[in-house]
Amino acid sequence: MIVIEKETAADAAAIESLLDIGFGGGRLSKTVYTLRQGPSVPSLSLVARTGFDAKLGASIRFWRCDVKSDGDEILPALVLGPLVVDPSLQGKGLGRTLVARALEEADQEGWGLCLVVGEASYYSPYGFVLAEPYGFELPGPVDQPRFQVRAAPDLLQGLAEEPMVRKVLPWSGKASGVEGAKDAFRAA
Repeated sequence: MIVIEKETAADAAAIESLLDIGFGGGRLSKTVYTLRQGPSVPSLSLVARTGFDAKLGASIRFWRCDVKSDGDEILPALVLGPLVVDPSLQGKGLGRTLVARALEEADQEGWGLCLVVGEASYYSPYGFVLAEPYGFELPGPVDQPRFQVRAAPDLLQGLAEEPMVRKVLPWSGKASGVEGAKDAFRAA
C-alpha cells in the first residue's frame, strides 16, 4: 500500500536521512542548493508512505526562484528537487508518481515555469527540455545536459525567439507571484 500526501513538519528528519542516503553529505554544496532558500513550497512538497507502518519511502520538494532577464523583469519559477526514493523501494514507480502528481498540482496552481537539475531521460517524459538553449543560467557550475526547463510550448517558443540571458536566482519575493506570472510569461 502506498499513500501520497503533503509533507508535514514531522517528516523533516526522515526526509533529511533519505537525502543523505540518496545524495550524500556533499549535496548541500551543489549549485542548485543555493536556490533552495527559505521553506519549500508546502502545497507541492509531497511524500510517499509505504506499508502499514506508513514508513516514508520517497519525497519531492519544490522551491520558488526568480528568473531575471537582461532587463529588470523578474519572473517567478519553481525549482524541482530534490526528489529522493528509499533505495529499497527504487524501481517501483514512487519517484515517477511523485513527479507526475506534483507537476499536475503546480500546473493547477498556475506555475508556468519549472527548472530541474537531473537526468534528461528521467524528466523528459514530463515535458522538460534542455535549459541552456533558452538562455537560463544557474548561479554556479552545473552539468548543462542535466539542467532542464519545463514550460508551455508557446512560452518556450517565445523564449527561443527572444534570445537573452535568463539568470536563475534565489527567490526574492519581488516577482509578483503566480497570479502575475501568467501575464509575465506571455510577455517573455
